[in-house]
Amino acid sequence: MGKIGKLIGKWRSLSGPEKWLFLRASWCLLWIKTGLLLLPFSVFRKWYHRLSRPSRIREAGRETMERTVWAVDTAANLLPFELLCLPRALATKYLLRNSPALTLEIGIEINPAKQFEAHAWVEQNGNIIIGRWPDTVSYKRLWVWE
Repeated sequence: MGKIGKLIGKWRSLSGPEKWLFLRASWCLLWIKTGLLLLPFSVFRKWYHRLSRPSRIREAGRETMERTVWAVDTAANLLPFELLCLPRALATKYLLRNSPALTLEIGIEINPAKQFEAHAWVEQNGNIIIGRWPDTVSYKRLWVWE
């Protein structure tokens, strides 16, 4: 069975809510990527902030967060263009926007021997939910986007 066959088989095995979450994650990644490419960052930031305001405050459960991270990562890996850490973090934060304890963190790698490298991740109460990195890498937090 080829790659397409495996994808179709996986799609069929998903529940209705999982399919819906995957489609929402795909759409979210597409509009975020488009916004980051076409808009000045200051405009994108204002636009994203307006769209991602919570409709109601409600803490997401662990299972909901795990399913959302799975949907964002899977969609990002399957879409036909590069979606690195920032669009993934923004999409996750957007999809879980009603959960007040989430913060989007942006940092740089602390390693004078390497070139400048930035990274974005989402945390909940100090625990990374998307954007983990190996223990051998260390990032210095520069900005928290709440």
